[in-house]
Amino acid sequence: MNSLSQSTNEGIPIPRKAPTFTGSARELVRAPHRFFLQLTRDYGDVVQYRAAPEPAFLVNHPDFAKHVLVSNGRNYNKDTYLNKYMLESVTGQGLLTSENPLWRKQRRLIQPAFHRHNLANFANLMCDAASQMLVQIERYAAQAEPFDIANEMMRLTLDIVTRALFGYNINQQATAIGEAVNTLIEIAKPRRRKFQETLKYLDEVVFSIIDQRRQEPGNGRHDLLDMLLQARYEETGERMRDRQIRDEVMSLLIAGHETTANTLSWMWYLLGQHPAVVEQVEAELARVLNGRFPTLADFPNLIYTNKVIKESMRLYPSAWSISRRALEADIIGGYHIPARSIVALSPYTLHRHPAFWPNPEQFDPERFTPEQEANRRHFAYIPFGGGTRKCIGDQFALMESMIVLPMTLQRFRLCLILNQPIEEHALVTLRPKPGILMTAAKRHL
Repeated sequence: MNSLSQSTNEGIPIPRKAPTFTGSARELVRAPHRFFLQLTRDYGDVVQYRAAPEPAFLVNHPDFAKHVLVSNGRNYNKDTYLNKYMLESVTGQGLLTSENPLWRKQRRLIQPAFHRHNLANFANLMCDAASQMLVQIERYAAQAEPFDIANEMMRLTLDIVTRALFGYNINQQATAIGEAVNTLIEIAKPRRRKFQETLKYLDEVVFSIIDQRRQEPGNGRHDLLDMLLQARYEETGERMRDRQIRDEVMSLLIAGHETTANTLSWMWYLLGQHPAVVEQVEAELARVLNGRFPTLADFPNLIYTNKVIKESMRLYPSAWSISRRALEADIIGGYHIPARSIVALSPYTLHRHPAFWPNPEQFDPERFTPEQEANRRHFAYIPFGGGTRKCIGDQFALMESMIVLPMTLQRFRLCLILNQPIEEHALVTLRPKPGILMTAAKRHL
């Protein structure tokens, strides 16, 4: 038994029984992220609750998150309802859900595509996709017509991820792929007929693209699919099988489309309520970019822009929940965690821990000055998870935000429609529901 204990007797941990929530769990179904937040406020940083016929523990402290994800990470796997029932039904044995040794083997093979020097290959396509999105916003601006910025961000990130995965040759299929992915996430119930039909369609599209690429080797493309097709395992020199490629493509589609769209949507929602922050971003963009598109070389100088993106992800982390199963009994914070228990971490809740985030509900980009970041407890901020299973595409997603935010604010002022009902809808990801209505006015520089 490993331990992370706050209660000892001559150096030997004395596990206690965690406080248990015994009330109605209807809130867990309706608004699980707010339910988790309330549990930590009422019961502390370790609390037992019941989400299914098995015990589950919510832990809400940076040290406890580090314990589960890193220090004792080998004691925890992803055999949970969210991962095995919901995600794996779509992504199969891709990086999102696979376990060792397959996961480590695949991670090692795919990781080079997301190294910084390779990310530069995607910057231009992100700028091109954002430019096309801005043409649509200009139409809304010309007609003074309200539009759903969340819907526009979904279209944009789908455009980016399909271009990055498949290149420029599937424009006619991109919309259908996006609708299929959206349907799977919204239904989130693999046994439903609509879910199965949609998944079958998506499989047919992806396998047909893989088959087409197999028949035209050496085509000179440098997209992610080409990388997957050409990659070889060090141990055997073999290439990845089509089924495994399909699973990795599905994982990248889900992780690279939905999560970034939500991040951008919530960012516009927050900026719509804080015009003074927008003015600071605009001033920085004028000083650093002087009207041109941002490049990777500009990112170190877009200091305040980066703070805004980080603070948006603090308040609205798209991956709002992380769940693991304990293989053996453990001790966390002095509390006994039985073997086979579910242990949940919630970035949404952790990012609002008052011990690490004063006035946690307030939007304040200055939380991310270098001094504050250096002094903050490690694992107090985990929008992309942590440890070896931290999101492989975190830098790809940050690059999207660092391109889309400046390009949009250089051309438009976005205004949030007041008094619209916007719900934090926590399913697999944290979505704004039903959307976020805004108006756009063209800037005259």
